[in-house]
Amino acid sequence: MNSWLSPRILVAFALAFVGALFAGQMTGSAERILVVFVSMLIALFVAADPHDHDDPPTDAVMPYPHNGADVSAISSHPQLQAFIDASADAILMVENARVTAANQVALRLLGTNIVGQNVRMAFRHAGAIERLTDPDAQHTGHPIRLTGIGQKNQLWDMRIQTMGPSQKIVHLADRSGTQAAEKMRVDFVANASHELLTPLAAIKGFIETLDDPAAGDDPATRSRFLAIMATETDRMQALVRDLMSLSRIEAEKYDPPQTPVDFADIIIETVDQLRNSQKDRGADIVVNIAANLPPVMGDAGQLRQLASNILNNSLKYGRAGTPVTVSLTPSRSGVMINFTVADVGDGIAPEHLPRLTERFYRVDSGRSRLVGGTGLGLSLVKHIVDRHRGHLEIRSTVGKGTTVSILLPIAQS
Repeated sequence: MNSWLSPRILVAFALAFVGALFAGQMTGSAERILVVFVSMLIALFVAADPHDHDDPPTDAVMPYPHNGADVSAISSHPQLQAFIDASADAILMVENARVTAANQVALRLLGTNIVGQNVRMAFRHAGAIERLTDPDAQHTGHPIRLTGIGQKNQLWDMRIQTMGPSQKIVHLADRSGTQAAEKMRVDFVANASHELLTPLAAIKGFIETLDDPAAGDDPATRSRFLAIMATETDRMQALVRDLMSLSRIEAEKYDPPQTPVDFADIIIETVDQLRNSQKDRGADIVVNIAANLPPVMGDAGQLRQLASNILNNSLKYGRAGTPVTVSLTPSRSGVMINFTVADVGDGIAPEHLPRLTERFYRVDSGRSRLVGGTGLGLSLVKHIVDRHRGHLEIRSTVGKGTTVSILLPIAQS
């Protein structure tokens, strides 16, 4: 037989073809490239196997052909394990409803002893078991959404491709991150709508009350209601302003600032403004700025917003009459500047710390609204720090207070 039509060459072509079909079902370009790359490598190894130089006899019994090729050799190929281990997603080979091979990701997900087991024991998921045990199922590689494999809330896309009689390749891609991002988007819209509707409802109610001659003609009532309406309007303005800032910073997060900025001057200006605007708490600010600090590479407007948000939080949530200590010093390595603000107050419980930078997350919703917070302050700070390629750390002890530390890279000379 012509060497170009040998079974091994046909297998290689079939592998490349099936890999291309499988990649065509992927939604991400990186996943397509990985699947095509792995399938082409497998095809090359199959075609160039040094142990097969002779054509098979013409009367040899050929295994089951799939698209004109011998695909039964795939699961027994000596390089198969190395190829599937190269994937960042879970990949399994299933034959006669039994797992014959699995890469390291699949072993970590489903268990280290799944190879050789029935798929019922390996997956323990009714939807996956139904598809993998049905001999008449038509597998096109389209994703099947699965929930509950691995951790309870993990979301997976399972793709199955038929490779031969009762032989299938299974690909599991984790979509939990996509689901979490979508949930954050939905929660963000819901929270923003709620935060805007609450003051609007209050303003509308007071307008209707003032429209009543009995209340509108009373100077004391009118003055009190108008003051509340002004406060609610200011609250809406602050929220819209923060939403616009957050949107702008997110749009610029891949564009790091390129301008040297004197961060020490920004801290001094911010402290002076707070001392003038908050007579009761402004005097409690204590400033320690090291001499001859180099500039940082930054956006001056965003750094002012960062400093203002951090200092305002400390003044609001620290105990009245206690110091709010502001420090600006070089980092230990000398390549960054360390901005630290520490207050003395009730502190924050450990379970809340990881979520403080989430949009609209509040430890105490009632108190946050009482002091006028929008719920976006620390989220803005986190986005600004990320855009500046810095690092944010929040430490707190219940009953003692909270310390916020921010590292920003200095401008290169």
